[in-house]
Amino acid sequence: MAEDAPEDTVLDTIAFTSVDGLLVLCHSSAAPSDEEWDTWIARESRYEHRGILISTEGGAPNSRQRSRVAEKVPRRGGLRPPVALLTDSAIIRSVMTAFAWILGKEQPMKAFPRTGIDEAARWLDPKTSPQRLRLAVTRLHGSLSRMPTTKLRAD
Repeated sequence: MAEDAPEDTVLDTIAFTSVDGLLVLCHSSAAPSDEEWDTWIARESRYEHRGILISTEGGAPNSRQRSRVAEKVPRRGGLRPPVALLTDSAIIRSVMTAFAWILGKEQPMKAFPRTGIDEAARWLDPKTSPQRLRLAVTRLHGSLSRMPTTKLRAD
């Protein structure tokens, strides 16, 4: 596929794509279903990326879904690619902390404010274009905002 034609996957509450070797995952305000999370895990498990940028409007995986990442996603040389999280929510930062407990030192993670995409891009890979990541995040969140409203699920 051409470099300027993105391969976006847009589900009800999550959307993702690849930009310059990084996976970009966007959450709506709702939690993903198990089926949606399975689709994400299948993509992440292909291991064709060197980092992950996550942007959320408040949605996040539940504890069972978080533990499935540790079970299903392979490691390369004992490490997983770094994850940068864009959020202004203390609750979502606590979800990242839970992931860090599950995955341990094998998964570098860092949270940034939603406006901190330039800093997140530099932390993930200094050669990454913040502008290309910003365009992808805007496009994916825009696609999610056009999806029908999904009920929030309890953890």
